Amino acid sequence: MEKRSEFLQECSPQVPSLYAPAGFTRDDLKKSHILLFSTASEAHPGSYHLDKLVEQARLGVAIAGGTGFKYTTSDICDGIAQGHDGMNYPLASREFIAGMIEIYANTHMFDGAILMCSCDKGLPATLVASARLKDLMPTVVIPGGSNEPGPCYMMEGDVGKGHGQVRAGQLSEEEFSFVQDHTLPCDGACQFMGTASTMQVMSEALGMAPPTAALSPATQRYVLNNARNAGQFVMNLLKRGIKVKDILTEGALRNAVVIHQATGGSSNGLLHLPAIANAAGVPFDVTMFDTLGQKTPYLTNIHTAGQYASRQFWFAGGVQRIIMLLADSGLLDMDALTVTGLTVRENLENVKKSDFFRMGEGYLGNYSTVDGTRRLQRTDVVRNPDDPKSKKGSMAVLKGSLAPEGSVFKYSACDPAMYEHTGKAVVFDSEEECFAAVTGLKLEPGDVAIVRNEGPKSCGMPELFLTSSAIVGIEKYRKSIALVTDGRFSGATAGPVIGHVSPEAVSGGPIGLVEDNDIIEISLSRRALNIVGIKGQKKSPEEVQKVLAERKARKPAWTPTYTSGILGAYTQLATSAMKGAYMGRANNP
Repeated sequence: MEKRSEFLQECSPQVPSLYAPAGFTRDDLKKSHILLFSTASEAHPGSYHLDKLVEQARLGVAIAGGTGFKYTTSDICDGIAQGHDGMNYPLASREFIAGMIEIYANTHMFDGAILMCSCDKGLPATLVASARLKDLMPTVVIPGGSNEPGPCYMMEGDVGKGHGQVRAGQLSEEEFSFVQDHTLPCDGACQFMGTASTMQVMSEALGMAPPTAALSPATQRYVLNNARNAGQFVMNLLKRGIKVKDILTEGALRNAVVIHQATGGSSNGLLHLPAIANAAGVPFDVTMFDTLGQKTPYLTNIHTAGQYASRQFWFAGGVQRIIMLLADSGLLDMDALTVTGLTVRENLENVKKSDFFRMGEGYLGNYSTVDGTRRLQRTDVVRNPDDPKSKKGSMAVLKGSLAPEGSVFKYSACDPAMYEHTGKAVVFDSEEECFAAVTGLKLEPGDVAIVRNEGPKSCGMPELFLTSSAIVGIEKYRKSIALVTDGRFSGATAGPVIGHVSPEAVSGGPIGLVEDNDIIEISLSRRALNIVGIKGQKKSPEEVQKVLAERKARKPAWTPTYTSGILGAYTQLATSAMKGAYMGRANNP
C-alpha cells in the first residue's frame, strides 16, 4: 500500500528542495515520515523539558527506519490564566491545538505521529486530533510526566487555597510567599490528580500511550525512554497497518472511564472524553461515569482528594497497577488493542515480568508517610479492591430541574456532610462577584452560591478555581455552603462544588432563571440537583416550572460577549458541557 508521504512527493515536486535546508536528504525522504509534535515552550513546567523528549523520539524513529519531523504548537497554563479574562481561552485552546495537529498531518501528509505534551489542554488536544486522524495513520501519545512534591508534601493546588486564605485574612503574606516559592521544584505536570495528571492517565487507559508512560517522573530517565520507545511503536503500527480507529474503540473508552473513577480523576475528564469519543465517531454517554462509577472501587489516595502526589502514584504502579487490581473485575476490556500493538492484557503481563513494580516500590521507600512515622508503602497510595478508599467511584452526574441535561459533582473531594444539602440560592452573574463575596465572608452557612454565564457558549467555560479554593480554605464554609455553576472547575478543586450545569444559562437553561432566595436541593444519593422552592417557600415541581416559565418569558435575549476572534468562533460553535464542549456537530453514531 502506498504511503501518504510517497503520495505527497508525487504531487509536490518541491518537497526535496524545501526540506533540504534542514538537512533532510533524499534517502531520508524515502523513509516513512513521522510527525514529532510537542507543546514545548516556556509556558509552564509541563512544557519546559519537552524538547528533550522530541529528540529521543526522533532517535527512536530513526533507529526503527523512519524520518521524524519536529513541529510545535504551545499549550497555555491554566494556572497562569487564573483570575482574569484569560481563563476564557483554555478550553477553546484544546480545539485549536487539535486543529493544528490535524493541519500538520494532512498538509504534509505524514505516515504516523508521536504527540508529546504534559498538561491540561495539550493532552486532550492530542487525543482529539488522533481521533480525527483515525482512518489515516497511527499515532502514539507520550505524556511529559510528573513534578516532584514540594517540601512537607506541598503541591501547586495549595497556592489557590492559600490565596483565598490571604484574602480572607486567615494567612500571612509571608507564609503565602513560602508556598508560592517552593510548591513546584522541577519540570513536569502539577503533582495532584488534576486535569494534567488525569489526562496523562487517560492517554494510557485509552491505549494511546504505552504502558507505564502516564505520570512517570519528568526529571528521571524513564520519560526519555518512553519517548525513544515511541519511535519503535509507531513504526511497528505503521508496518502492521494498525491505525487509531483500531485502538480508540468503545472498549478503550470504557476502560478510561473505569480507571478515571478508580483514580479520582478531574471533573474535566467529563469534558474531554466525550470530545475524544465524538471525534472518533464512537458512541459515548457521559452518564457512563456514574453507572460504571457505582461498580468501580475508588483506590487511590492522591491529592486533592487524598494525601500523596502523582509521582508517588507512578511509583506505586500507576495505571498498570490499577489495571492489575481490576483485571478480574469484569469492568475492563482486557482485549482492547493499544499502541504497543498488543492488548491491555498482554501489556500487563509484560509489565509484571519486568522489574517495574519492584523498582517503583523501591522508590516509594525513599519517602515517608505524611505524618512522618514510617516509610511509604504501595497501599498508602494505591489501595486494594478489598480495602478501597471507597467502594464506589469518585464522580457523579446529577440531573434535575436545575440541570435537565446533567451536571458534574466530584464527591470524592467533598466532605460527606455536603452530600445531601438544601439551601437558599445566592446568585452571581460572574465568578469575580462570587469570589469577592466568599473572601469577604458575605455568605451564610447553608447558602448555595449560583454562578452563571460561565458556560462554553457564554465565554468559553472558564474554571472557577479561585472561588472553589477559597471555599475550601475558609473553615466556616468548607462544610456549609455549596457552589453550583455552568462553568467548570480545575482538577485541583475540592469541596462542595458542582459544575457543567446544562443547559447553560445563555442556552436557556434553568440556571439562568434562578433568583436569590430560591431553594436549591443537592442530593448525591438520588443524583439530583433541583430547584425545590421559590423566594424561600417550598413549592411543588409543577409550581416551580410555572414560575420558571414566567421568568423565561420576561428574560431578554442573550447578547453575545464575543463575536470575533478565537472566542467568537468557539462560543458560536461549542456544544454543551455534557457533550464535551467541542466545536461543531456531533459525529457519534
